[in-house]
Amino acid sequence: MRRLTLIYPAIGRKPGKPFVRSWQLQPLAIARLAAMTPPHWKISFLDDRLESIDYNVATDLVALSIETYSSKRGYDITARFRKRGVPVVLGGYHATLCPEEAKEHADAVCIGEAESVWQEILSDTERGQLKAFYRGDRTRPLLGLQPDRRIFQGKNYLPVALVETSRGCPFQCNFCSIGAVFQSTYRRRPAQEIVEELRHVRDKYVFFVDDNIVGDPAGARELFEAITPLGIQWMSQGSLHALKDESLIGQMARSGCMGLLIGFESLNPQNLAAMGKRINKVDDYHAALDRLRQAGVFVYGTFIFGYPHDTPESFDESVRFAKKENLFLAAFNHLVPFPGTPLYHDLEEAGQLKYRQWWLSEEYRFGQVPFRPAAMRAAEVEESCHRARGSFYTWNSIFRRSLEFRCNSPTLGRAWAYWMINWMLRRELSQKAGIPLGGAP
Repeated sequence: MRRLTLIYPAIGRKPGKPFVRSWQLQPLAIARLAAMTPPHWKISFLDDRLESIDYNVATDLVALSIETYSSKRGYDITARFRKRGVPVVLGGYHATLCPEEAKEHADAVCIGEAESVWQEILSDTERGQLKAFYRGDRTRPLLGLQPDRRIFQGKNYLPVALVETSRGCPFQCNFCSIGAVFQSTYRRRPAQEIVEELRHVRDKYVFFVDDNIVGDPAGARELFEAITPLGIQWMSQGSLHALKDESLIGQMARSGCMGLLIGFESLNPQNLAAMGKRINKVDDYHAALDRLRQAGVFVYGTFIFGYPHDTPESFDESVRFAKKENLFLAAFNHLVPFPGTPLYHDLEEAGQLKYRQWWLSEEYRFGQVPFRPAAMRAAEVEESCHRARGSFYTWNSIFRRSLEFRCNSPTLGRAWAYWMINWMLRRELSQKAGIPLGGAP
């Protein structure tokens, strides 16, 4: 029997500190690989965020899924296995966007979606003839994508099952790695396959990992209708463009939607234009939020800073907005130039990157701005983001926002979840800042 070792690398961690709790979610892509693996392969799965890696494990192939933040740690791991002569394949968003870089640290690289090439990778491994690159088919219908969640047993993840209903996004913001990978394509899974997957989920909550669950409103309606009888409680991410339709919001809420993550990104129309987020209209923000509140759907709002029209007041204005609108949660983050995005290209061309491969730099720490903003100093953006988070997650702010009973605390169970999550994110404000990328735990 052949032996396959699947590994999900951590971003990194501060010496002597545990991995950040809110980042401990099930890695869905790994469960998909497990489900596609033939039975004559024995699978072991190691999650670097939760457990130590046995580098001496007997295995015929090691496969890692890496993101930009976890790529340095992923390369550290692959080096130790390759030193033993174990073949390694790298996949994931970062390997797709930086395949030549990834190839320096692996025997093979999967570019794009693995479903169409995974069997070929395993067959080539059996013959000892791994190719340098495998390119997944981005046009392949999203059929038969049931994950094997048995690999998660015994691991202390947050009680949230990750489920995919669509892939890609019809829009292309200049900072978004999703747009860079999928090139504005958008595909949906068959609703009945999603229903079948949900029937086997045992976690209390479901998070649909779609980059934009309402990217196709007609398809979203079909999904909401199909899952309504299941009685699940779910959350996802969505864009504002479809949230003018009260009937769609009502159908979404009836299907079990508790909350949506919405990228407001900025309250400055000039910044929205600069990032290519033309579907966002600042004048529509309050009305969209009110429709969601009326339907009992809470909102996790995200804001990005570091664009040319940001000023110190931009941070305070965003915090005031988030508090006034009683957002369930909010993120105040600096802009990150992910490789392969139009933003990265523009900053590189303008000579504004501090280091070309910030994700591999020994100096870089999580929370640092890896470029020189046009309007503010990098350190000023970092400090202002940290101050904004601190202001939003004060106990007074948490208490006042909890009084939004329509969506934040409509039941005792939701109120408990609201307080626990806000407490967790308040506690993690200092835990996340300054984490070094890579390195052994």
